Amino acid sequence: MKQLIFEIVRQKWRFLSIILILLLLNMILAVVVSTYQLPVLADLQTKWGSLRRRVAGAGQMDPAALYQQGSADLETVKGKIPEKREFARVLSDLLEAAASSGVEVGAISYKPQQVKEEALLSYQLSFSVSGGYAAVKSYLADLQGNPELIVVDTVSFSNSDPFVENVVMALHITVYLREGV
Repeated sequence: MKQLIFEIVRQKWRFLSIILILLLLNMILAVVVSTYQLPVLADLQTKWGSLRRRVAGAGQMDPAALYQQGSADLETVKGKIPEKREFARVLSDLLEAAASSGVEVGAISYKPQQVKEEALLSYQLSFSVSGGYAAVKSYLADLQGNPELIVVDTVSFSNSDPFVENVVMALHITVYLREGV
């Protein structure tokens, strides 16, 4: 039996030496992973968890500071609401923005409504503008950057001729106004 084992080792010594080297490398890597990498990984996971908890708690403020911030934000919004008598100016600003953007304004219809919770009026405006895509996009950006409290409710685009760049944008916006003194 010993003779047979020695014969196999003599004939397959290269193959057996490769297996022995791979087995030693595997044991060395297992020792390195268990003694070095696993403790470092556990430490990093603990740090990551504490950072996540700290970030989650950073967005929370105490109730008094949150109330003060909300009150300041509410005053800022109220300051952006023009008085009822300024409706003509606000409408004129919308038309001037359209002219400066290079779009043509269609017929404008509006419907005033009383906001019951506050001393506010809301004017729901419906109109369309037409022009090149860049001009229509510029006008929409001007509406969004308007300093008054104007809400763009719905926007729809259409183009009847695929060979001509003439985009029609139908708009429904709401303008909020304070009851005049």
